[in-house]
Amino acid sequence: MLTKVKYFFIVLVIGVISWGCSSESETKTAYISGSFTVSDSIDSSGDFSGIGFTIIKKDSANADADTLYHAVTDSNGSFSGMATFLEKRRYPLIISRNNRNLARAGVILAEDDSVFITGQLPNIRETLKIASREHNAMETYQRLGKNFRRIMQLARAGQLQGDTLRDELQKWTNLYWDVYEEEEGTFASNFAAREAIKILESFDKPQMMNRIRIVDDHDDLSDLGATFGKRYMAENKGLDSALVYLDSLSQITESENSLKGIARERIKLLYDSARVDQAQQELADFKEKYPEDSTSNWVESMSYDINYLSPGDTIPEFQFSQNGKIISRDSLSGTPYILEVTRLSNQLYQEQFDRTVVIHSIYKNFGLKVVTLPLDESQVTVDAFFEERVKPWPVADAQAFDREELLKKFNIRLLPTRFLVDKNGQIIRKYVGNEFEDVIQGIQKIINKENNEEPAS
Repeated sequence: MLTKVKYFFIVLVIGVISWGCSSESETKTAYISGSFTVSDSIDSSGDFSGIGFTIIKKDSANADADTLYHAVTDSNGSFSGMATFLEKRRYPLIISRNNRNLARAGVILAEDDSVFITGQLPNIRETLKIASREHNAMETYQRLGKNFRRIMQLARAGQLQGDTLRDELQKWTNLYWDVYEEEEGTFASNFAAREAIKILESFDKPQMMNRIRIVDDHDDLSDLGATFGKRYMAENKGLDSALVYLDSLSQITESENSLKGIARERIKLLYDSARVDQAQQELADFKEKYPEDSTSNWVESMSYDINYLSPGDTIPEFQFSQNGKIISRDSLSGTPYILEVTRLSNQLYQEQFDRTVVIHSIYKNFGLKVVTLPLDESQVTVDAFFEERVKPWPVADAQAFDREELLKKFNIRLLPTRFLVDKNGQIIRKYVGNEFEDVIQGIQKIINKENNEEPAS
């Protein structure tokens, strides 16, 4: 009996030691050093000591902050030490002197990285510099983004078109991809891969898919396949192929967050494709597998959409006035339409507006209408939006409908949200945010359906 007790004790001790070693192995370190000076205008002594640098981790506003790093400058203004942390991310950096906080900044901590911080008091905002592999890569990425946004402004202004625009987009997707390859493992690398793939979706989807396959097995980038890749497979190979592709992503990822994301994309794809029963079953499976997410906003929103706003369901009732004219679900019966709910100040809506005008001008010949319900409270705001824009479709007057009832009835969580509705008042698809890029496929579905319904002559 004593031997068994001793054996059990030894096993227990080994288990505790192993657990401790495992916990310690999760701790990451980064070397932090720097040099800070003080302007003669506030201190001419040449003594730069007493400037504190503290990196903290604070998970919520009410939580106590954990100190990951703290160092104080010597008389020469130098400081150094090791930061310990569990997760690579951006953390708050507090700079202080004489027990007074002077400035806050953000510093990226990555395992085995070296961070060098310089600056001068009192002009911290102008002089603070943070150098490391992560920060240097991020500067490259941000500089690239600034120049790319300038090119996109020229494109939106019509100064870049056709082959010239295509060549320009190819150049920029390659530049972003270079950052991904050269700075692999950094936050900037992941951001650059996303931009490179997002750009390609607009003009070269096969090349986009090739690059997605390169990053499929990167847990930090698996969502690219689950969104852009899924969409490509559904459009070109069909729904079943897209579902198989998502299953393949699940098999190669080791991240639980990635697995959750892929599962959500499966459910959303089934819902959008009118496989409502299967979407409902997989949502129930999701809630059982991830009980901690069973009451999340996404689950609640998806459940509402599946039950009340699925493809094939009748669009809920709505009614509003425009310059005294009443427009409602019943008044639009017999014609297909896009019902959009947004704030006119929404940046994404403004970016999509010109494209919506083009879509309307093309497909109005097939009877398509567009109806806008702005959530802006002031009519001045609504009128101002259209001062320099055409208004080719009905736009509800401000406060011409019950906003709270509308948001609840149509399950509006993000803006803009749109519904494509056929002539019988049935929902073809709900589009949230950038999903509106797919609307032409839905419109074509309506046209094909109506053509098949025409009696033979």
